[in-house]
Amino acid sequence: MLICINVAADAQKKITGIYRSMDDYLSGGLSYTKDNSNKTPRIHLHTLAPKSYVTLEHNGRNIHINKNEIFAYQLTNGDVYRVEGNHSYQILNKNPQLLLYKRKIPTSPKAGPEDQYKMYFSAPNGKIQTLTAWNVKQAFPAHETLADQMDALFKRDAELLTYDRFRGMYKLEWLVK
Repeated sequence: MLICINVAADAQKKITGIYRSMDDYLSGGLSYTKDNSNKTPRIHLHTLAPKSYVTLEHNGRNIHINKNEIFAYQLTNGDVYRVEGNHSYQILNKNPQLLLYKRKIPTSPKAGPEDQYKMYFSAPNGKIQTLTAWNVKQAFPAHETLADQMDALFKRDAELLTYDRFRGMYKLEWLVK
């Protein structure tokens, strides 16, 4: 019983706003920001009993917005999460050619305190896929040298999220350019 209560509490999050589209995300165009009383909006994702919509507490009202009408939401700490189906994926970058994500994988308390994440990406078609070298190569068939460059730079899928401090982006982003 206690676990259900904790999970339900986690499903309600304070947000700074919603991005309706990828263009809104790239330009920083948030909708449903602080209301007239300067109160922070809250979003209910309905993770326990999945629904096709989210509920937004804004201006003292509950507003239902279809999940397919939302690209992402931004938490008050600045983290941005893309909504896809019944899952939320944390967006790690702002590259429209290759968006990178991570999603926390639920674990048993016996597994240990360490959080475990699974990595994902989306190409210009917008479909979120598991981040593997094979999937990235398949997503960019017109990029003639990408497969060879990836094979030379990354030995394992776990290396695909290597960050290049000099360029200020993930190495995979740089290759896709």
